[in-house]
Amino acid sequence: MNNVKAQEPLGEGEILEVDPPRRLVQTMRALWGEDVKTEGTSKITWEIEPMGDSCHLTVTHSDLREGANDQLYGGWPMILSGLKTWLETGEKLTTPGSLMYT
Repeated sequence: MNNVKAQEPLGEGEILEVDPPRRLVQTMRALWGEDVKTEGTSKITWEIEPMGDSCHLTVTHSDLREGANDQLYGGWPMILSGLKTWLETGEKLTTPGSLMYT
């Protein structure tokens, strides 16, 4: 059962740094539930390094308080898997977890 309303944003943030195609730094404040809204703002750094005919992506989620709600970082495997699927096939990831947010 989908408990997320389509019109409500899941998060908000600002772009802090852009260095295409190598680096993106952004802030993120989760909005999908009261328990994560109270966690405040964290920072996400995306770094891309060329590796032959492919690339290596490093995602660093920082500025989280000690003991932060695991919802803030527990979804990264699904997010990155969805990104990989989309980049390689042009299709959306259709696992049950990913379909919650379509």
